[in-house]
Amino acid sequence: MKRKLIVACGSGVATSQTIASKIAGKFEDDGINCQVEAVDYKSIQNELPAAGIYVYIAQPDADVLSKAEELDVKVFPGVPFLTGMGADEIYDQITSLLR
Repeated sequence: MKRKLIVACGSGVATSQTIASKIAGKFEDDGINCQVEAVDYKSIQNELPAAGIYVYIAQPDADVLSKAEELDVKVFPGVPFLTGMGADEIYDQITSLLR
């Protein structure tokens, strides 16, 4: 698996950056070596080939999900990292892929 996680929102600045920072901080605390990057949704098709994990804010469209599946990129919801509800479960699923 590629050791790069991308977080995408509309602009790649506000929400995705917040979530990317939270995940990167947890990775650092847990000693997990994985690049984390916030990207804008418009460039997601170009970013997927370099990623192993994609965390989305807004539900991705069918083309993006199909491309992710084709590239074996694992897809996870990012909203739990904003709300705190279910974040630990999603984080555990992500880290189990990286260990």
